[in-house]
Amino acid sequence: MTGSPVVDGPRSCAPEEFDEVLDLLNRVFRAGSDQKTQTDYPLIFDPARRDLMRVVSVDGAVAAHVPVAPRGVVIDGDTFTLAIIGGTVTHPDQRRRGYATACLRDGVRIMVERGWPVSALWTIEPTFPFYRNSGWEAVGSQGWMYTLAADDVARLRPSHHRIAAYKPRNSGHLDAIREIHDREPLRIARSPDEYAVLFSLPKMHTLLALEGDDVVAYLTVGQGTNKPGLVEGGGDRRALEALVRHARAEWPADQDLQVVLPLTPCALGEVVESIKPGQQRPVEEASGIGFQMMRVNDFGLLMRRLANHLGRRSAGIRGEVCVVCEDTDEAVTLHARDGEVEVTTERLPETVTLSRRQLAQLVFGGHASVPPLELDGAGAALLDALFPIYAPIWEIDHS
Repeated sequence: MTGSPVVDGPRSCAPEEFDEVLDLLNRVFRAGSDQKTQTDYPLIFDPARRDLMRVVSVDGAVAAHVPVAPRGVVIDGDTFTLAIIGGTVTHPDQRRRGYATACLRDGVRIMVERGWPVSALWTIEPTFPFYRNSGWEAVGSQGWMYTLAADDVARLRPSHHRIAAYKPRNSGHLDAIREIHDREPLRIARSPDEYAVLFSLPKMHTLLALEGDDVVAYLTVGQGTNKPGLVEGGGDRRALEALVRHARAEWPADQDLQVVLPLTPCALGEVVESIKPGQQRPVEEASGIGFQMMRVNDFGLLMRRLANHLGRRSAGIRGEVCVVCEDTDEAVTLHARDGEVEVTTERLPETVTLSRRQLAQLVFGGHASVPPLELDGAGAALLDALFPIYAPIWEIDHS
């Protein structure tokens, strides 16, 4: 007769477990591939961030792992921290014992303690119930995708710009990409080090369009299974069109070239739409993407972080609405005053009570698998005017 297993965690990944976690991830998600989890997602799987890699071990061996990766979001000048969940894994011999759930909920504890008001992840539909049990909800489509066939090259114009390959050791190249992308009003905030890491990912290369010695546009092309096709681009529209033409000409003639875009207007979207008008499809139909799920950890904090954005959405509107999270009894009241929104904890006599999952649906829009929210009362029109909002996450930032 054997004793009960020794379960340790959830807790931080120990130094001696780091390689063990990566080996487990690669065996489950990279079997038969020449890609590796750590090099595909180096911002998450960094030895310096082991404290955010939550594990449960059984009898001294890693049984489950869930990491948490904070990223800053910029929306028209407002900022908040988005916690990305990526690399959820359970050892095949230890499944259905609650170990991954324990890691996931320990990650939620960290988010709450550190003031990260919202979380995102990408997954497949069969795993929705697992994440829903911990407060995540599948949300509406968060982007667009197009496909470019070989004969679309003829619809794309060349230009006088010189096309060159991005060189990681050329600091001027990276500085130019940073300057172009940081002009996007909706984006993930990236530090200089994060830019350097993301634009050196394996199975990816970046093309530059130069006007003399100046970089005026860039386009990143992925060839891996996790981020295939055109995953980011920006800059001068005419130069960017020439880069798209070059990338499509280089792509295998018998394969479509996938283009993944944010919902918001951007130069790359304008280029593709100009030759494929009205042919965009929901980004979830793209290869390597998955469905986005969101968790609202702190509705009040998120609303305060988005006060300026909500104010712009409230132009011409006056009113107030009190939203209560039934999971926590947290009350948040939004006071709209024609271009300004004040966020308070005042509890009004009339409230709109929503579950945590419904809060995600309210803020970010609902997935087709979720019954639509039916809001009524005096505050319903105000909520309809303010939401949903869009948290822009370019494909290169996905984890």
